[in-house]
Amino acid sequence: MPLAVPALPPDQPRRLAMLAPHPVLRLGVEVVLRQHGGVQVCGSFADEAELLALLDRQPGCIDLLLIDVLAPWGPGQGLALLRRLSQRWPLLPVLVLSAHCNASTVTMAMQAGARGFLSKGTTPEMLLRAVDVLSRGGRFVPPELGTQLSRSRLRRPPAPVLTPLSRREREVLRLVLQGCTTGEVARRFGRTASTVSTQKRTAYEKLGIQSDGELFRIRHLLECG
Repeated sequence: MPLAVPALPPDQPRRLAMLAPHPVLRLGVEVVLRQHGGVQVCGSFADEAELLALLDRQPGCIDLLLIDVLAPWGPGQGLALLRRLSQRWPLLPVLVLSAHCNASTVTMAMQAGARGFLSKGTTPEMLLRAVDVLSRGGRFVPPELGTQLSRSRLRRPPAPVLTPLSRREREVLRLVLQGCTTGEVARRFGRTASTVSTQKRTAYEKLGIQSDGELFRIRHLLECG
């Protein structure tokens, strides 16, 4: 059951903050949101630490948060940030913007705590729609991904994708992302090629992906470097 969004007086707009590295992106989103009578942009951050410091000082000062998971504070921090926000401020709805909008990326972000997901190529109308849905306590994913996400859930086991990667699985994926073959990874760690192949396959099942191409598309969300 989704967490309830705290009720506000009908004439009080929801306070939205943004976390994104690029000033032009933040300005563009703010211009679009000015069309939304129920939302007031009250914070714009380029640095994760500034946002977290504000939430620590005033945990109830933001009603809705929009973040760009490609922010340049290092590979793997996208999911880590979402989990941290979800654990410390579970009532704060988070809408993710990403250049990578596919079933694997959306699933991982939502499981890490996001309440909504949009491509950076979305239309202003779709952004306003997503903000409205989250403001009312709902969840939002791009309509065009609905069928793809449903098919993905049907063809994959439901449990593995929720399981964290083991240390050895992260090691394998880190070298795969560096361009190493299965044989090269095996020689690097003194394992057999079949063991490495099994670790790679298991990691892919946990992530809900099926190919190296999908791995590279979601590398910014991974915690394997």
